[in-house]
Amino acid sequence: MESGPNRAAAIREFLRRPEIGRQRISPSAFMMYDASLTHRSYAKERSSDNEEVADNERLEFLGDRVLNLVVAEFLFSVFDEPEGSLSFRMEWTKNRNLASIISSAAPSFPGLIRLGRNQALTPRIIAGAFEAFVGALYLDAGLGGVKKMIENFFAENIRKFSTNTNYKKTLQEHLQKINLPLPAYELEKNEGLPHSPLFIYVVRSGGTLLGRGIGRNKTEATQNAALDALRRIHI
Repeated sequence: MESGPNRAAAIREFLRRPEIGRQRISPSAFMMYDASLTHRSYAKERSSDNEEVADNERLEFLGDRVLNLVVAEFLFSVFDEPEGSLSFRMEWTKNRNLASIISSAAPSFPGLIRLGRNQALTPRIIAGAFEAFVGALYLDAGLGGVKKMIENFFAENIRKFSTNTNYKKTLQEHLQKINLPLPAYELEKNEGLPHSPLFIYVVRSGGTLLGRGIGRNKTEATQNAALDALRRIHI
């Protein structure tokens, strides 16, 4: 959506939604929301026309951290589960999920994003704009404002979210691709109460420690170990 009165009205209408509840927006706050919905491709085009336009990359950096904090706190308060299980649930915040979720909860949101003429609107761009919007909302309404928005829009979705990603399979395929030994999982120790044990597994490749995971059973713990390994090698 190009700049102009229609865009400004659309952004203000979105902010007035009951889930967000921002009725009065200062000019400086509006500039932040506008920037949060501006992709660098649009800003770059305008800068070549000698017009300074802020993009959303700095706000995306902030919003990513704020979103993770809010969702982590929500999960911690709702689910009495070990760290590994909560880490699985945090996959809700990944780009591949965010774009679909925000587009479903607020179909008008993707249409607010300004793009360069030759830039396609991708899930990554939608997710990044949402994170940037979270950053702008945090600066305007504080952490409480972000919590309100996330819970109003997404509480039920976060509760029901599950990932069927097979991290062990992904790790094995990656190691095969780079010609390293297949992963081997070893029980490091178990702890906890007899009726509620916790298992800690490590995963190695050719003797090299790749990751460590904890879970309520072997399956969960080894999946968490594989996930930890994937994170360490940035997959």
